[in-house]
Amino acid sequence: MASPTVPGTRVRERSGASADSGARWSVRADHLGCYRQLVTACVGAGPVGSVEVRIDKWRRPHLGWVGSPGVGGVDEVAVRPKGDGVEAELVLRDPRDAGVVLSAVLRMLQPTLSGFPAPTWMPGVQTDGILAEHVRDVVGDGEVDPHVRRADALLVPSDWSVDDEHAEGFAEHVVSVSPGLWGEHEVRIDPTIHRPHGRSSDAIGEVWSADRMLERYRTGVTLTDIKPLRSVSAVTEAASLPPTLSAQLAAAGVVLANSVDELPATDDYLAWQSASVAGRRDVLRTHAPWPAVAHWPTVSVLLSTHRPERLAHALAMVRRQDYPHLQVIVVLHGNEEDVARFAPSVREALDGWDGEWVVIGMPAEQTLGHALAAASARADGELLTKMDDDDFYASTHIWDLVLARMYSGAQVVGKALDWIYLTAADTTVFRPTYPAERFAKFVAGGTMLISAGDLAEVGGWRPVPKSVDRALLDRVLNSGGLVYRTHGLGYVYVRNAADGSGNTSQVNEDHFLTKTTATYPGLLRSSSLGTESGSQ
Repeated sequence: MASPTVPGTRVRERSGASADSGARWSVRADHLGCYRQLVTACVGAGPVGSVEVRIDKWRRPHLGWVGSPGVGGVDEVAVRPKGDGVEAELVLRDPRDAGVVLSAVLRMLQPTLSGFPAPTWMPGVQTDGILAEHVRDVVGDGEVDPHVRRADALLVPSDWSVDDEHAEGFAEHVVSVSPGLWGEHEVRIDPTIHRPHGRSSDAIGEVWSADRMLERYRTGVTLTDIKPLRSVSAVTEAASLPPTLSAQLAAAGVVLANSVDELPATDDYLAWQSASVAGRRDVLRTHAPWPAVAHWPTVSVLLSTHRPERLAHALAMVRRQDYPHLQVIVVLHGNEEDVARFAPSVREALDGWDGEWVVIGMPAEQTLGHALAAASARADGELLTKMDDDDFYASTHIWDLVLARMYSGAQVVGKALDWIYLTAADTTVFRPTYPAERFAKFVAGGTMLISAGDLAEVGGWRPVPKSVDRALLDRVLNSGGLVYRTHGLGYVYVRNAADGSGNTSQVNEDHFLTKTTATYPGLLRSSSLGTESGSQ
């Protein structure tokens, strides 16, 4: 079967192909966005056993990172940066569907979300590159165990039909895919492209009209458009934009407004950040492919405290979260009498809450690392996130982390340390000194999220009394994983005075009064920060 034609890509069949070894392809693409479209277009294009890929414009997410092909039967694999691009090669022992092979190379070049329940693809499905990194199984490719259901989620062309009895035995969930509509879900964005990557927390840039936006992006936002869009903060007359373009712009962090009068003041950093994050959050949650294919992952909150007077506040922060699949594991440091005395407080604070909760005790002499390890062992969630007992969290905090993990593909995600409340100075500072929305080596410790599988793979939490967050980040980075720092909205780090309160940070409070972008007297009250009136 001839390879499909995709703009920005070229496919050449090399000599040496055979029925046993499959086709030998040489592929060239302008950038990964074009290559992603080629991957999904090649589903069902016949068996390929060897492929050489050249991407003219490519950049690693982090220095030294190389991804794994994630496919069995590999004979040869190579990744060689060359100029502004990269060359990659993959040779398989047995040929596989062309889409599967090209997807394996894509995973070598672009971070891929772990634990995603990859769907089975029916030849003929056209997704325009969406989920290209998850083409692992194609109907008609390779042998199938007759004792195992063929597919969990099956992607089929919109004109594909099968009787209900056949579909029930073939797949648990069939998703009919047409442009912009996957089953009942409107899928308008590719979260690996349409994302706020590189958008600064304090960005207040240009305001464009809808006409100007249409002149530049009428055919849609591509991978190479995201960087130039960082300088655009808003678009007016947004109602006149096509729905797909509106969704792509919002996912990239551009604020959609009908008039300039709706936009925040030019010096209101919180209002601008809130508008940008709310727009991207809504689109990423509603118009990404995930909900069309699978349920959102379950999340367990790890909450360890040796300060029982902070329990009510900490559990209020957990209880307010509007993420749908949530559990909290509360670790109480102290002797058996302390645990028995304060465990009822947990029950009282979480009475009537829809989520699940577990309380465990931890001897006072054990470290925070021991406590987090014990909490992780008891957790049922696919994802684990750490929350601290004195910080503030908005109701959308966990959603922000799950979505950032989805569009970054990183093993660990966390928030930027943008908003800090200094108790001694009674001052809130906006201090975006650590750039947001990028791969990094540091995230706010009270916001870290990692999958249970990725945590186990790097050896879990280290049993250290301090810098337990740094220790985990080091383990992930040293194992070849990635850390992604998303925006800092929805999280306020509370820096208590050096009064023996037990805060494990060793940085002096005066440090946080330097390099500030804005300061506010007292605790800045806002639902976007989780500090609205009534917050404890």
